[in-house]
Amino acid sequence: MATIKEVSLLARVSPATVSRVLNGTTPVASATRVRVLEAVEALQYKPNAFARGLATNRSGGIGVTVNAVSSPFFGAFVAGVEQVLRPAGIHLMLSSGFADLANERESIEFLLERRCDGLIVQAERLDDGFLVDLVRGPTPVVIFGRRIAEIADACVVTDNELGGRLATAHLLDHGHRRIGHVTGPLAFPDARARLHGYRRALEGAGVAYDERYVVESTFDEEGGAQAAVRLLERAPELTALFLSNDQMAAGAMRALRERAIEIPTDLSIVGYDDVFLARYLTPALTTIRQPLVDMGRTAAHLLLGRLGHIGEEVVHRFDPELVERQTVARVAA
Repeated sequence: MATIKEVSLLARVSPATVSRVLNGTTPVASATRVRVLEAVEALQYKPNAFARGLATNRSGGIGVTVNAVSSPFFGAFVAGVEQVLRPAGIHLMLSSGFADLANERESIEFLLERRCDGLIVQAERLDDGFLVDLVRGPTPVVIFGRRIAEIADACVVTDNELGGRLATAHLLDHGHRRIGHVTGPLAFPDARARLHGYRRALEGAGVAYDERYVVESTFDEEGGAQAAVRLLERAPELTALFLSNDQMAAGAMRALRERAIEIPTDLSIVGYDDVFLARYLTPALTTIRQPLVDMGRTAAHLLLGRLGHIGEEVVHRFDPELVERQTVARVAA
């Protein structure tokens, strides 16, 4: 493997000049630059990434922390981030916070200690003050999934209240009036916003909100399964369920099928997120689509701008949309 000294000898310049050409830190005469680049190509020299990072104070890496990297929701978001950063020569380091305060702090500290050039942070438990301080610190940071007024220009979010309204309104439009809602953990802002959207849609249609029709659960298949069964045991008159994400809806559909409840003949279902599994469920799931890949791309462009790159103009708030498939039936007259 060639060394920087060998490149400098072939190009008839000093090793420091080779570094300046490769790092772009200082202007170099055109003829000298050409000689260096020709020597690099001839010797197939590959700079040491760590050493280059020390010289430029850039590691070439971006840290991303999310609730769980195994989740299809966050997988789609990270895919969008990578679509933008990889062509820019930037690689990702991923860490999961698992919606736990200590883990979220540890994930961010881990990524900062590894000299990431910037961070994209999704956090459920960290308070607004911590995230404001983080964004105003020396490392460029973008916040995903949360809008904080003081740092709104660093946030990329979706309108979860609108999504909750759209899901509930779709059921109302199909004649349902006894609609249950399985929320995510109400400590999470997105779960609270979807619940608020559900309530607003009911009230707008003149349907009274009934606390018996709402159950809080976890954002996973088992949480959806258990909550759906509990809700129907409590209120068997329900004709429809709105679940706060697609994984919960998938779990609910399995549990209901085991109890010989046909979807949508006996009970209509609406999910949330439109992750890839939604279209492959049987029947295919009607859901609320969040543009996760686009949001990931936007977060990446926003971070590139904060790193000094010429970035695209970005939208900070995205609107969800209804995706109608096969899990909602019209109530018989």
